[in-house]
Amino acid sequence: MPSKSFVAIAGAVLCLLISIRANGNELPRRPVFGASVLADPAGVLVDYVAPGGPADRAGLKMGDIIKSLANHPVSLPAEFVAAVRATPTEQPATLEIVRAGTRQVLTVTLLPAPKETDPDVNTLYSAIAVEGTLRRTLITIPRTTTPAASPQKFPALLLVGGIGCYTVDNPKDPYDAYRYLAHDLTRAGVVVMRVEKSGMGDSQGTPCFNTDFNAEAASYKIALEALRGDPRVDPQRIFLFGHSIGSVIIPRLAQESSVAGLIFAEGVGRNWFEYELWNLRRQEELAGDSPTEVDATLRSKEVCMHRLLIERQNESDIERDMPECKPRNTYPVTDAYMQEVAAINIAELWTHVGVPVLGIYGTGDFVTSEDDHRRIVAIVNANHPGSATLHTIDGMDHHLGAAGSPQAAYDLRVKDHKETPYEQRLSAEVATWLCSHTHCG
Repeated sequence: MPSKSFVAIAGAVLCLLISIRANGNELPRRPVFGASVLADPAGVLVDYVAPGGPADRAGLKMGDIIKSLANHPVSLPAEFVAAVRATPTEQPATLEIVRAGTRQVLTVTLLPAPKETDPDVNTLYSAIAVEGTLRRTLITIPRTTTPAASPQKFPALLLVGGIGCYTVDNPKDPYDAYRYLAHDLTRAGVVVMRVEKSGMGDSQGTPCFNTDFNAEAASYKIALEALRGDPRVDPQRIFLFGHSIGSVIIPRLAQESSVAGLIFAEGVGRNWFEYELWNLRRQEELAGDSPTEVDATLRSKEVCMHRLLIERQNESDIERDMPECKPRNTYPVTDAYMQEVAAINIAELWTHVGVPVLGIYGTGDFVTSEDDHRRIVAIVNANHPGSATLHTIDGMDHHLGAAGSPQAAYDLRVKDHKETPYEQRLSAEVATWLCSHTHCG
């Protein structure tokens, strides 16, 4: 969720994966750079470096500003992704950066991407067609001795991820929460599908940084129908898991296509404009700002955000009138994406949900609130009593890591730029709930 201290989803490594044939088309293997970036007033800011990856071996560090890769100038995250795609693997390339105000030139050698491996899980690299382009999907399937001619029908789950542009295909990343969750659930007997966003990983399509919210949501609908048609999946036992902004997408999907249940974690339970103000206040206080400073920041944020998201004014016009709005209106997606989110009535979405719902909240989350989760559960139960429940996981942060308190999580991720290990209790909570609502395995 965005704020001045927005941190990308844990393990968001720019990794571009594995060739396959899908619908008669081949998705070519992409190179691995081994870092994730965010938009920054100074350029493209490195916010994560995968240990042992090409970027790490080249000497890149979190906090560096990337200026060019292989002679491709870089000033926006989308340009960086394009530069990675255009850089040949296994050949030295120049990487120009700015570190602590000083320009440096590093040498990086990108590598072909590896596959996921797990002795208990098969990962199928497939694809779906979206607006004439292919999007990578990763489908984890329980290993079974059932003959291929009559495959076992499993319950299934579509994982709808958080905001921003990142790959879900990180086989070497020790902090990739989505991979851990998918593999754990598949060991419990559930087929799990993850979907790459447009232009990320091996996916074709519009660069992710130029995609709006409605287009992103539409791709998940296509993925859901593909999962429903998988011969290994029982179409009557498909569940949706929405993390972060995914919690806004899954109730819309449930209205458009029949599912067996919904799970949301670290989500948003109130309209976006109100949510952002609460989120900013929380993070400003964790940063140690005084009450006077906090209130001044929120007043500025409210004006800036209203002009951008509600009045839909041009960002350059806003920043000309109010230069302080530049950091206030910085998001990891397009303005159009955020404007579409801001127009959604969150409560109305959940009012129409009539299937079992599990809400999960980690008490170490400094990005969303437990009150929002309780609000969603209450809205669902008001219309379908007893169908929604909320489970809390002590110390889990917004990125599904084991972090401790919100202050500890904030200090680790925002101040120290450190990742936290995946919170295994999340897998246990989800698997237990799923298997109580359907036969697993």
